[in-house]
Amino acid sequence: MSGKKPQSKKFLLFGALFVSIMILVSACGSSTSSNTTTNTASAANCPHPISLSKLTVGVIPAESQTSIIGETQPFATALSKQICKPVDVFVGTNYTSVITAMSNQKADLANFGPLSYVLASQKGGVQAIALALAEGTKEASYQSYLITTPKTGIKTVKDLKGKTFSFVDPASTSGNLEPRYMMTQAGLNPDTDVKGSYIGSHDASLLAVLSGKVDAGAVASDTYNQLLQEGKFKASDLSIIQKSAPIPEDPMAVRSGLSKSDITSIQQALMALNDNTAAANAIGAGGFGPGDDSLYNGIRQMAKEMNIDLQKVAG
Repeated sequence: MSGKKPQSKKFLLFGALFVSIMILVSACGSSTSSNTTTNTASAANCPHPISLSKLTVGVIPAESQTSIIGETQPFATALSKQICKPVDVFVGTNYTSVITAMSNQKADLANFGPLSYVLASQKGGVQAIALALAEGTKEASYQSYLITTPKTGIKTVKDLKGKTFSFVDPASTSGNLEPRYMMTQAGLNPDTDVKGSYIGSHDASLLAVLSGKVDAGAVASDTYNQLLQEGKFKASDLSIIQKSAPIPEDPMAVRSGLSKSDITSIQQALMALNDNTAAANAIGAGGFGPGDDSLYNGIRQMAKEMNIDLQKVAG
């Protein structure tokens, strides 16, 4: 999860080039979780009842996993009150663990990044039912930032040639897909012209740049803004080399096999949480808005144009 963003009129104007993406598919392992909350109100008195015995929600580790563990309780509690069933939230060990969990029907609802959602929809038929809006601003789009520190002397994307660079995760849109696109547009080969490594999360990428562990890196704009607001760094500490075009915010998606009535109830329950800021914030969202699968056709179309086989990428 990354933090989130006002309806962008440019959802499909963002570019995407994905070169030699490799996803290490791991077992659906979740290292966390689980704050299971129970609400046993009768169906007659339940705001948005579901037929499932419980709802399992997967969360992508856009920040360090340990920083998310235990923080999802307000979301689980609030959602449980809406559907009147236990809600179990787990944080995946990485992006693909959540994709695998949804594909194997071990999770019912998940907060994906745009690219990881497209991969999950290809692999397991998951369906976007809402947008997780930006925390704080409630915007519906965000950007990928390429960042460095002033002392490196890096001013443009071309200056990244021969430099060390922190990507986030192979299945990250703003942490891998968009950075590769921006490099390619600048005439660089992201696989050979930069010394890249995957660091696992957006905050870890920013901190790696800040500490000098790498010369430059990628980070989602919402994570950048959140850490700036939290005082983790000063604006003068980092330089933004380039920003991507707007990317549609993270989708909330359900697994295949759920009934239409359950999907509708879950969707309505999420919208009802817009009156509970603490609940939305607990999974890194500022609220929930309308959203569906078509918002992510830009990624699919670009993948098609670049002859990228998403079915292979999804494992």
